Amino acid sequence: MARYLGPRFKIIRRLGENLPGLTRVNKKNIKKQYPPGEHGQSKKSKPSDYQLHLVEKQKLRFHYGVLEKQLSKYSKLAFKSKKNTGLVFLYILERRLDNVLFRSGFFSTTKASIQAIVHKHILLNGNKTTIPSHVTKTGDIISFAKNSKVKSGNDVIKNEITIPSYIAVDNVSKQINVISNPIREDIPIIVNEQLVVEYYSGR
Repeated sequence: MARYLGPRFKIIRRLGENLPGLTRVNKKNIKKQYPPGEHGQSKKSKPSDYQLHLVEKQKLRFHYGVLEKQLSKYSKLAFKSKKNTGLVFLYILERRLDNVLFRSGFFSTTKASIQAIVHKHILLNGNKTTIPSHVTKTGDIISFAKNSKVKSGNDVIKNEITIPSYIAVDNVSKQINVISNPIREDIPIIVNEQLVVEYYSGR
């Protein structure tokens, strides 16, 4: 399945959740507070278990801007871990290079950070990289190539979510240090990771 390029407001209306990685819009500011489509305003029926699981999985897919194939891959890695499967799944997504860039405040959405990476504006430990899906680790240093047009100083803070605890950001030198592993409180969206685990457990 290709990366989503359609209307982002509709995704937020459909899932009923703010997804800062997808767009800067706040659900409260959207005029139509019901799902899109001809049945959007009809009386809501109780969602099936499958629908509940799917919605939670889609929140992760659209917030982190990943493909379905990638999510499936991460779920398999999480299942192999001896730690909490749901948390491991979240932490893998959170430590992706494109997401770390987004969470640093240098970009307004995950899509914008992906573009910077594929256009060779980003250095990982001093080396150019074009792989947005690279999973960072503690000790990694992310910086900008000399030809990068990203501004320094307070002007770079473009998104409205808190910088997470696992990175340290220097706005003047335009450098991001990965200083630790993420914690559950670092996840900026409301999601039930256990339902996501159950979604993939039968696949």
